[in-house]
Amino acid sequence: MTSKIFFSVDVHGSSIVWRKWIRAVEMYNVNVLILAGDLTGKVLVPIIKHSDGSWTARYFGKKWIFKTEGEIREFEDRLEGAGAYYIRVDEKELEELKNNPKLVEEVMNKKISERLRTWLDLLTSRVDTKSIITIVMPGNDDELFIDDIIREYEDKGVIYPLDKVFEIEGHEVISSPYVNPTPWKTPREMDEKSLEKHLENLVSKLGNASSSIFNFHPPPFNTHLDLAPKLTRDLRPVVVAGQIQYEHVGSKAVRKIIEKYQPLIGMHGHIHESGGMDKIGKTIIINPGSEYSEGVLKGFIVEVDREKLVNYWRIEG
Repeated sequence: MTSKIFFSVDVHGSSIVWRKWIRAVEMYNVNVLILAGDLTGKVLVPIIKHSDGSWTARYFGKKWIFKTEGEIREFEDRLEGAGAYYIRVDEKELEELKNNPKLVEEVMNKKISERLRTWLDLLTSRVDTKSIITIVMPGNDDELFIDDIIREYEDKGVIYPLDKVFEIEGHEVISSPYVNPTPWKTPREMDEKSLEKHLENLVSKLGNASSSIFNFHPPPFNTHLDLAPKLTRDLRPVVVAGQIQYEHVGSKAVRKIIEKYQPLIGMHGHIHESGGMDKIGKTIIINPGSEYSEGVLKGFIVEVDREKLVNYWRIEG
């Protein structure tokens, strides 16, 4: 028998991409569904009520003015599709948010929790998790509290993969959300030495590493999967002769572990601009890439039987 995996990453709060990911089951007739971090968005947009009864907001590079409930709702749907969160406030409440970073964090975390639970409710209502292996994994950008939300759905068939080894067609799968250090100091980062130790510990749980699947969020260093814009100290892209300069930013620890154990396949994400495939030794490595803000689902279909990697190809739409 051959198992057909749909693997996607870096949805970053976009409900449009999440819904498309769920529909991949019927569109591509897959029996394994994986979304391997990052799950949550990064932006909270206030929609402000003014004394004249109008509402305004700033996003998508412009100021928006709304006069009807329908206009506001349409804008909120657009924000959700692009991965942003929103809150309606009056001018006084806006000032409270501006002056209270802790309050902003509390509101943001509440919005993240609400959307993630809505997503997981939709997933478990639309996908037969008894027959479809369904994996939802956080990534480096996701705050640690979301893990407990995913675990709440394990009794409905959703696999939280970080504390276990599971199998796809007899191939053991190990998973990690941790990445090598980034300029943004995200919640799940490790220096390369610590990351290598962490990954070695995961590999030690395997019966046969060479037949396993490595589901590690960061791509290996110096591959087609880890090219990102080179940044200045103030985090602006380096531009030379009108061209953005790129550099390899993947993990040396991930590369070392793949070189050492040569798994069946390495499935990665994290670097949105660098979707594609490559090879380290005999191991195929993939990164779907991400255009979540445009509502585009990117993924790989991967077919495996009990003996080998049968096929793999890239999907987007």
